[in-house]
Amino acid sequence: MVGGVEDERRQRAVDGLGLAEVGSHPRLDRITRLACLALDVPMSAVTVLDRGRAWFPSAAGFEPSPMPAEDTFCSTTLAEDGDEPLAVVDAHADPRFQDLPVVHEGVNAYVGLPLRDHTGTAVATFCVFDTQPRELTPEQREAFEDLAAWAERELVASTEMQQASRVQASLLPSRPVRVGEWDVDGLCLPALAVGGDFYDYEVSGGVLHVSLGDVMGKGTGAALIGAATRTALRGTSSAVSAGVDLGVTVTHVARSMLDDLERAESFVTLIDLALDLESGVARYVDAGSGLLLLVRADGTPVRLSGRDRPLGILPDDHWEEVEVELGTGDRLVLFSDGVLDLLEDPDDWPRAVGAWVAEADDLPSFLTAMARHATEETPLDDITVVAVFRQGVEEIG
Repeated sequence: MVGGVEDERRQRAVDGLGLAEVGSHPRLDRITRLACLALDVPMSAVTVLDRGRAWFPSAAGFEPSPMPAEDTFCSTTLAEDGDEPLAVVDAHADPRFQDLPVVHEGVNAYVGLPLRDHTGTAVATFCVFDTQPRELTPEQREAFEDLAAWAERELVASTEMQQASRVQASLLPSRPVRVGEWDVDGLCLPALAVGGDFYDYEVSGGVLHVSLGDVMGKGTGAALIGAATRTALRGTSSAVSAGVDLGVTVTHVARSMLDDLERAESFVTLIDLALDLESGVARYVDAGSGLLLLVRADGTPVRLSGRDRPLGILPDDHWEEVEVELGTGDRLVLFSDGVLDLLEDPDDWPRAVGAWVAEADDLPSFLTAMARHATEETPLDDITVVAVFRQGVEEIG
């Protein structure tokens, strides 16, 4: 019964990893390759036992393919679940392993160690193989344990980042908006698995409410602050659609987040915008961003900006609303400063970004071009863009 409970707990932990069986895991691949070089072995792997199957998130020296768990050395490694490596010097002479198919295929020596998640549950193994009987020297054994510890950290960290990335992506709008002559869509490309940029949009009562923020920093900490800011801004949506001044709503959000931003020693640049879909009048607050561009129907770029500071700089700050009108065929773009990494001359961004906007046939092709620019360059920061296109008469027809 104990074994059954333990197996069930381990399976839940494996499921909790959310590790993709198909696809590459370059951080783990680096470790298995290094193990072959450092320990002078022909093969190394990270192995997961999952519902009676063994599969390999990373392998060096052989072409991995799933196999029955009972046909592996690693099933014994996990069953013993010890803190010391399982070392098999000569598998042909060891009755526990001499009948394994891999032994008949040429594997003779094995060393494996369980890899544990943050709860201490063994979820995988790190192992090396040789075709000749052998025993690791004390120095090699120490190096093996160091590599296993590294693999354990990467395994847990990479899966946590994958899960965090999926959660962060799920917080973004799930689909574009098309209302009458208006098209709205965006993209967010984090520099790391998760990032501090966020965007949001929704339509309520004939008003489009758009927010785009950039949290100082990168990674998980910035992502947490970004999620909290997005949630706070969402809480103002009913007031925004009712016509409440955005300076008031943004000031309220800044006050509510001040303690958190001070403790995190962070700040948030933000563009918060409300567009009346009937009149085309847009009200906005620019809190330290300055990256808001209106491209007129004739292709003329007009830089829009406010003079207000980011959220979290001064405790008594307040923010002011600015108005601009979008005519038929006009296009409005909000973006984070990661886009500037894509430009030859970041100081001339209104012309460069304006050209990208004007040249696009429609909003989807504009975002596709932005994503292509991001893959062609090596941006150092998150790249986030939201575009609002008001279609021309010929486009509507």
